[in-house]
Amino acid sequence: MYRKILIANRGEIACRIARTARRMGMQAATVHSSADAGALHVREIGESVLIGAGPARQSYLDIDAVLGAAQRVGAEAIHPGFGFLSENAEFARRCAEAGIAFIGPTPEVLALFGDKAAARRLARKLDIPVAAGLDEPADDVQALLAAVAGLPLPYVLKAVAGGGGKGMRVVRDGADARSAIEAAIREARSAFGDGRLIAERYLQQARHIEVQILGDGAGNVVHLFDRECTLQRRYQKVVEEAPVSSASQEMREQLWAHAVGLGRTVNYLGLGTVEFAVTAEGAFFLEVNPRLQVEHPVTEAVTGLDLVELQIQTLFTRTLPFGQAGVPRPQGFATQARLYAEDPAHGFVPSTGRIAVFEMAGGVRTDAGVAAGCEVSPHYDPMIAKVIAHAGTRQQALLQLRCALEQTTVLGVASNRAFLLALLADPQVQRNEVTTEFIDPWLAARGTSGEQPGHVAALMALWLCGQRAPTDPTTAGAWHDAALTGWRARRAAAAAPTPVLEAISSARRWRIGFAAGGSPGTSRIQVDEALFQVAAPDANPAGWQTVTVDGCTLRLRAHCTARQVSALVGQEQLMLDVRPLPGASAGAAASAHGVVRSPMMGLVIGVDVQPGESVNAGDRLATMESMKMEMAINAPIAGKVAWMGCAVQARVERHQDLFRIEPAS
Repeated sequence: MYRKILIANRGEIACRIARTARRMGMQAATVHSSADAGALHVREIGESVLIGAGPARQSYLDIDAVLGAAQRVGAEAIHPGFGFLSENAEFARRCAEAGIAFIGPTPEVLALFGDKAAARRLARKLDIPVAAGLDEPADDVQALLAAVAGLPLPYVLKAVAGGGGKGMRVVRDGADARSAIEAAIREARSAFGDGRLIAERYLQQARHIEVQILGDGAGNVVHLFDRECTLQRRYQKVVEEAPVSSASQEMREQLWAHAVGLGRTVNYLGLGTVEFAVTAEGAFFLEVNPRLQVEHPVTEAVTGLDLVELQIQTLFTRTLPFGQAGVPRPQGFATQARLYAEDPAHGFVPSTGRIAVFEMAGGVRTDAGVAAGCEVSPHYDPMIAKVIAHAGTRQQALLQLRCALEQTTVLGVASNRAFLLALLADPQVQRNEVTTEFIDPWLAARGTSGEQPGHVAALMALWLCGQRAPTDPTTAGAWHDAALTGWRARRAAAAAPTPVLEAISSARRWRIGFAAGGSPGTSRIQVDEALFQVAAPDANPAGWQTVTVDGCTLRLRAHCTARQVSALVGQEQLMLDVRPLPGASAGAAASAHGVVRSPMMGLVIGVDVQPGESVNAGDRLATMESMKMEMAINAPIAGKVAWMGCAVQARVERHQDLFRIEPAS
């Protein structure tokens, strides 16, 4: 076996690979960017080489830097994990030239399956159905517009080097073709360094089913059964399960045969996943992911196998540990949910910042990529952890997963925890009556519940407790600000609260005022025009606590600093940035409805307007990029651009003012 491996990745997958490597008797080292100097994988693995700056192109995608790190630590092999260089044929070639084993398929197979057009041609040659479309990739907008002009709508644009939903756009209206092509090319170049696209018929009302394969590089290939990944949003998987329960046994066996046939044809080496879209018309080949998959833990749970161990062992010995008859049959059902640092109430924009509290549930497997104190950077995928449940039946596994998420706490950044809890509780999800298009209309039908002023009052009461008696320098702030001493001195005598702070969520801004309550230990807290009588204990950052608002007692788990309060209230999360209100009076607060602020930390990659220009509500003002995702910044009202505070290639902070729109008269 290899004496030492380098894990050329980050986050939860780097930690997970290192645990298996050590159990197999190997030493493990890893790499990190300057943005990841304090990351969990650096701390947990224990030996890590700095390979560059925060942007992935300057670090995790730098082949020379990664190979240099492997040589520096004396690694005999490199495990690329998933993403980054895991499907890069040039990287695999360079590893071979350097005498370092690449734990993945051969460069030739990576080149084949890394090109979706070439993979489609191979599938068609093997009589595996594929969706009709264009096989010849291009990254020229005009050439692509001409090529798709004859395609029936809807069709999907796909980056040939893509994965994880990046570089994909569904075109339902021909008028949107140019903007969709331009956006897909930009996103593909940013994520993969290759902007070439193909187009194919969009398969509507489909299920996403995949088959795990393992090959020895000499034509011997087995399947490790199947997974269902139908619950998706933005073409990225949200919840995965194994084994597949929505397809007939005949269909499953057909997919197993297709997957194994593809692997045998190319002498597949190591782990791979063959993906299919299943509709009422049949099953259609989508792509081969020649690497370890994010969702591999559900296969591990039901088979009892360690897929990383199998991957490394097969690469080292070039033999399979078993034939098809020896693969353990699935036992029970497993489900996995992806916990992300993102804000579902605001279009699922990534949430950057420091994780103040991260507590995992017991009784289930949690593959975490962060710990309390870690930073969520705008440079990478915002995954916090994967939560995996395994039980005797699918219903039991879903229930166990929901219970685990209820016991999981993330504070300091927004998370999709509440979204996952609601999704898993939906009756159609429970009955597995879903398609890949389920989530968007489900979200639209649910709407947004909105933030309750009473909850804001409860959080601000906890914030107030923390400011009265700070225990460390990070809690000192507005309460002790010299500019607000007048408010502090007048508090007891005030007849009514005077707004002195603004509490800013992703959805809105609240004006907050404080005054003495009608009884000891209480405060009157004004949230915009609403007034609440609130009783809160001293701030207790170590656990759950109760706050009583107008006679109703709430159970909260909160974390407060001078500038932010983050809390779980039941299944919901509320996060507020706290700032002094200019002028410390209600009349001094300027109307903010024409102010456009950045919803996240990120990079401005395009600006579409200039100062003095007239805009309509909904017009695009700029385009931002964060965590490999693009987001349009639109005008909230009609009017004139009175002020602009950003430029192309400018890095901006969350809630930073970007534009001010003067309302049309």
